[in-house]
Amino acid sequence: MPPQPANHPNAAPAASAKPGPAWLRPAVLALAALALFSMFSAAVGDADTWFHLRTGAYIVQNHKLPVPDPFSWTTYMGRPAYAGEEATRDLNMKHEWLAQVILYLVYAAGGFPGMVLFRAACLTMFCAIVGWVAYRRTGRFYLSLAATMAAGMIARSAATDRPFLITYLLMAVTLWILERRRGLWVLPPLFVFWANAHGGYFMGWVLLGAYCGEALFLRLCKRPPPDEKTLWTASLIAILGSGLNPTYFNVVPGMFAYRQSLLQKTLKEWHSPALWPPGWYSVLLFAAALVLLWAHRRTRPSDWLLFAVFAAFSLMAQRNVILIGLIGPIVIASYLPQLRRPLPRMAEFAVPLVLLLVAGERIASGDAFQLQVAGWQYPAGPVKFLKEHKVTTPMFNIYEWGGYLMWDAWPLQKTFIDGRALNESVFQDYWRIAYNYRNAQPLLDKYDVQVLLLQGFEYWTGKVYMLGAVLSDPSQTKWKLVYQDKTATIFMRQPPPGVQPLNPEQVLTSLDAQCTDHLLHEPGKPGCAVGLADLYTRLGKTDRAATWLAAYDQIRHGSYHAPSPR
Repeated sequence: MPPQPANHPNAAPAASAKPGPAWLRPAVLALAALALFSMFSAAVGDADTWFHLRTGAYIVQNHKLPVPDPFSWTTYMGRPAYAGEEATRDLNMKHEWLAQVILYLVYAAGGFPGMVLFRAACLTMFCAIVGWVAYRRTGRFYLSLAATMAAGMIARSAATDRPFLITYLLMAVTLWILERRRGLWVLPPLFVFWANAHGGYFMGWVLLGAYCGEALFLRLCKRPPPDEKTLWTASLIAILGSGLNPTYFNVVPGMFAYRQSLLQKTLKEWHSPALWPPGWYSVLLFAAALVLLWAHRRTRPSDWLLFAVFAAFSLMAQRNVILIGLIGPIVIASYLPQLRRPLPRMAEFAVPLVLLLVAGERIASGDAFQLQVAGWQYPAGPVKFLKEHKVTTPMFNIYEWGGYLMWDAWPLQKTFIDGRALNESVFQDYWRIAYNYRNAQPLLDKYDVQVLLLQGFEYWTGKVYMLGAVLSDPSQTKWKLVYQDKTATIFMRQPPPGVQPLNPEQVLTSLDAQCTDHLLHEPGKPGCAVGLADLYTRLGKTDRAATWLAAYDQIRHGSYHAPSPR
């Protein structure tokens, strides 16, 4: 493998006919940072954020891990649904503890604004390191800037307040250290920290393996790198040091166990990403593959190894597409042919204008710097009702709200199910109950559920959670509707003292209000309108069905007007 100027640590900057003004490139970098922050600063709204915050608060306040689980009353019920489920449960309760503490401390110090800015800073640094590696290899400022922004377009999918932010940032930091070939002894303590923050530290092993594999290849070619011994030693100690965490190395079998889990298979983030129609992910994936093949005579072994492994992982699950955001732009920038002419002066001045437009559009639309929580998604009103009436009896809740209930309703109420995915058999029963599969009542009796906190829809698919719709039938007498609003309904077997049951048909009023509110906030997910139309058709309410079919059609054509509540 001949040495390549494009990959040389001291690659000279591309030639320029005449240097631009001194302020131009600093201004471009500042605007690029602003554009990236605008991409990553939506409101706090991920359903899993809440249980991470509650777990972090528990650890800080009690100085111990939350084991046995104090937050859910069904965690240890039933039998394991697959081999190794108990080990996976233990892993899920422990492997993110340090990141959960960090997230909670960020919240305690800066509230939701602090969380938004922390998230944006982590992902902006991730993208900046991608651009730095591209610049180190090529010396081409604007090409490196393009690599940075391409990484940002992929990293948007990870712009949520979850521990995997730590993994993505530390992957980039590890790459930065390996590319610099300085500070290699930082790797062992870095990996000890990483292994306690998130189970994704094993992706760091891939980075270490790729660079050690490249060093081995160069040795076989009689060109061993001068720091080969340090690289191997630091990498081996880093890998061994990864076991200094509460789960040791159990994250590896845990990942294989996830593939057996029905619960995990139902989650959208674990589905394979779509390659068509083309998006940033598929374009970068195929472009990087083609560039590697085209320039195969001068490509670095580490790039081949990283791309092969990261591409395979990204094709397995949507949550892994950011791996292509790390390696794809670097590969493309590293092996593109050098331009014979410098970037035209007008183009140089156009770059800051484009970046300003990107940031300005997002800021003007209200999608950027939302230093708050997206509270409309969560049942604050229903939880307030439960608190006011001191309801402590066993409650069934919708999966997406489990984390929020851990945050806002615990310890008064514990969850039936939540995003930590701790009990497979309970989840299977949860699914049957929520959709009233072959009559949910025997299962509700089995668990002695006394309270139902129900959302109307699974919004990704638009499916109606049928349990609430079934209980809207006035002829059923086991459950009394005691609360309804535009987020949820609450049913109880025995209402609290002083609470008069509502007309059960008000469930339909709540369903209308829930879908209306959702369409106003997220018109890109209009499935609930179709779900309601189907429900009302089955109930013989053809006028309501027609109203919601018309609403769905309006959403598709950009002319939606909220239907009047019934």
